Amino acid sequence: MTLRNLWMAGGVALAAVTLAACDNGPSAVETRDRSEQAATEATVQPVAVVAEPARAERSGEPARWTSNSRNTAEQNIQRLFERNGAAFSAASAEDYVEKAHAFITAPPAGTETVRRGNGDTLYYHAATNTFLVATSDGTPRTMFKPDDGPAYWDQQKARAAGSG
Repeated sequence: MTLRNLWMAGGVALAAVTLAACDNGPSAVETRDRSEQAATEATVQPVAVVAEPARAERSGEPARWTSNSRNTAEQNIQRLFERNGAAFSAASAEDYVEKAHAFITAPPAGTETVRRGNGDTLYYHAATNTFLVATSDGTPRTMFKPDDGPAYWDQQKARAAGSG
């Protein structure tokens, strides 16, 4: 038996002993009496859940903002408003959202756009140094003023060209 096999056998034996010690014995955490809960559960009636579409889906308008794997749409709005709202003279998070939607709906003259392979549209208005990304249905993902606007825009255009 090689040294590697000996270590492997030892590891397997240790794991087996560890798992055998898990007997699901008494808990160190105080538990509550569940007899009252069991009596209540017998009287609970199931309720049908009807999902109501979001306001944007009902009206055909884009959603207020996109969500992502880390944040809800509302959390993204608040985070981006706190980071970028002052640059757009937004008085509130709602004002920031309105400004983004207005930019998407009627981009200022001279605004350049590029479409990514995933359907997102990138907007850049050099005169105001405004960069915005919107989904294919017009929902904003982000809006900010890049530190090095023209260079940032050139980089984003190159990336978009490579993704399509």
